[in-house]
Amino acid sequence: MSFKSVVLHASLLIGASASASKRLESRQANGVTWGDCEFEAPGLQCANLTVPLDYTAPESDATLDLQLLRVPAVTEPKKGSILFNFGGPGFASRGTLAALAARFLALTGGEYDLVAHDPRGTGTTLTASCFNTTAERQQFVTVPMSVVPSTEDELALGRLYGQTDVVANICNGFPGFAERGSLIGTAFGARDLMQIVDAIEDDGLLRYWGISYGTALGATVAAMFPDRIDRIVIDGVLNPHQYFNSYEIEAWADTDRTFFNILVECLKAPDLCALGSRRTNAKDLEKDIYNLIDDLREEPLVSGTTLIDSSAVLTFIRFAQYSPETYPAMATALEALLAGNTTEFARIYNNFIDLGLILTLTPDESPFAITCGDKELPEQTFSETAPVFEALEEESRLLGSHGHILAAICQNWDIQAKERYTGNFEATTRHPMLIIGNTFDPATPLRSAQNVSASFEGSVVLEHGGFGHGSTSHGSACTINAIHNYFSNGTLPEPGTICEVDYAPFEPATIDNVLIELGYLPDPAEEA
Repeated sequence: MSFKSVVLHASLLIGASASASKRLESRQANGVTWGDCEFEAPGLQCANLTVPLDYTAPESDATLDLQLLRVPAVTEPKKGSILFNFGGPGFASRGTLAALAARFLALTGGEYDLVAHDPRGTGTTLTASCFNTTAERQQFVTVPMSVVPSTEDELALGRLYGQTDVVANICNGFPGFAERGSLIGTAFGARDLMQIVDAIEDDGLLRYWGISYGTALGATVAAMFPDRIDRIVIDGVLNPHQYFNSYEIEAWADTDRTFFNILVECLKAPDLCALGSRRTNAKDLEKDIYNLIDDLREEPLVSGTTLIDSSAVLTFIRFAQYSPETYPAMATALEALLAGNTTEFARIYNNFIDLGLILTLTPDESPFAITCGDKELPEQTFSETAPVFEALEEESRLLGSHGHILAAICQNWDIQAKERYTGNFEATTRHPMLIIGNTFDPATPLRSAQNVSASFEGSVVLEHGGFGHGSTSHGSACTINAIHNYFSNGTLPEPGTICEVDYAPFEPATIDNVLIELGYLPDPAEEA
């Protein structure tokens, strides 16, 4: 039976009673006992895996339990498992895989079990928290860092730098945090991946798909264990050279270009984009929005209890750029604000927050603790760090200042990972790596994918000719088939391949529509 027919028969939801009985019979697999899950989606399996707590202390018998989630394959015989990391750092992965189980089964061909775990520092796994209450976190982290100053406001930027030093000192003195923070770095995360492989795979080989920060983790595990890499996809690539050794300046390289081209696409679809009739060319429209942001720096607006200042608008734009699905709402909100309708902007802005599309409060300090603990930076004062802030804004006029917080806190951070990968990422993996970069990605530019590929022999960069963060944000049959071919038989696309997307950014479509068209997901209309 073909994969398409299997998927259509099983509805890719792995929840039918036949699947459930099969699941109960196959819970024990090598070193992991799979059981029921706390997640509501049917058919999912969970397990705990005990791993060493500190890989630098082989004489220690201290251990850590990793929480695993598995989405069973829907075709037989299965080819093994694919491990996932969806980014961050600081985000638990099990919930994301649980929510998107059907989509990722379809994207990977249905021949593999899909496995995710909550990495160290995330969820309840060595949670990186420096505060006892949410109110404390708001007082020291959220409120002081909600205003993102530019280098033009040296007083505010200096205050931000000082505030990050306060947070670093709080974390350094929080009971148990220094020890915990030293155990959550990316090198230990890579070793955890291989522990999972040893527990669930008969061949001892890693198959992996990492997105965003997951690409830094993927590059690290590939460099540390090149002879154990069977298939590895890194998608929406964070430059690991900068991640470990300096500041993530390159991450903002395509931010302005992406935003400008969103406006270009908007003007092509005035019936779908609220900004489409405001101007006749994208440069003038871009200028209007930049002028609006500049005005809000000097004279913020208020709608009810919502403060609409430049930081709020920039934060809104930052996260709204991540997916074409949110472009129409972003355009409607910006058009409302340009027209003086603060109520409508506030409604959309607050709706984004309620839906979790805008991150206003981290549940813990893991994004700082993991990233900063992984870095080795020279000791510098605020004035000595100034060139970094300037470089960030030079890279992106629109959002480069949003890199100031991470740069400042990492400069002040004291707790280092017990193990850091210190190599140059030059390696020959057992099977070459597939590296995917979007043409218009506001957070991980295509050049980062190319920079990583230069380090790994035989790897191929596939340019996904779409918008958003990572290839799954904008559907392309070409990219989907390339991923299928890679996981199914190891086939890599020809170097220089560009996969065009199947719909324009403002069209009411998602990658699931493409998967349905390909027959990899069932059509809900036919099932109704």
